[in-house]
Amino acid sequence: MLDRARRWLFPSACVACDAPGPGLCASCAPSPREAIAFAIDSVPGFALGAYDGPLRDAIVAMKHGLRDPLDAFVALLDRAQLDAPLVPLPTTRRRAAERGFDQSVTIARRVAARRGIGVQELLVKRGAPQAGRDRRERRAATGRFAVRDDAPRPRAVTLFDDVCTTGATARDAIEALRRAGVGVRRLVVLARAGGTSAAARGSIPTQ
Repeated sequence: MLDRARRWLFPSACVACDAPGPGLCASCAPSPREAIAFAIDSVPGFALGAYDGPLRDAIVAMKHGLRDPLDAFVALLDRAQLDAPLVPLPTTRRRAAERGFDQSVTIARRVAARRGIGVQELLVKRGAPQAGRDRRERRAATGRFAVRDDAPRPRAVTLFDDVCTTGATARDAIEALRRAGVGVRRLVVLARAGGTSAAARGSIPTQ
């Protein structure tokens, strides 16, 4: 109800070009050729594109509490292969309270509903957020995730996060899940910092 009222009072527009409609319009959204394949601790990863340009603008706007890009991200993630229950990497409670939602959890729930797959919120975030830390500090931080004691533990999952920068956050989550006996089949993110697109490498990943 609140979301419908908000959309009526404040119509959605593209955060990059201000065109009325989706929070990230088709002209500004990354094309399939901009997808990035990578790996973290032998886990294959997929990103819609590089953490740059309009995609970065939309993600930053979302991190500041704007909900407009959420539907666009969910639709774009149709490009990603999801062959196991989806497990979002949650933000801290403080960050979620500031934004009014946890972006990774919200997107994961919507993607799971759209794709008809399971979503399991297995992880709990501990410690301070990564924002504001330099590259060395991000890599050095460990133990930021715990697996919930009351949650069922599938044999394998697909991890989801909004951005992968150094990979330290994903490694922490992967390690926590592996210690709990949960395998990680793949990692899916909206954007990858410092990655090279499949088109630039001469190959395009398929589902």
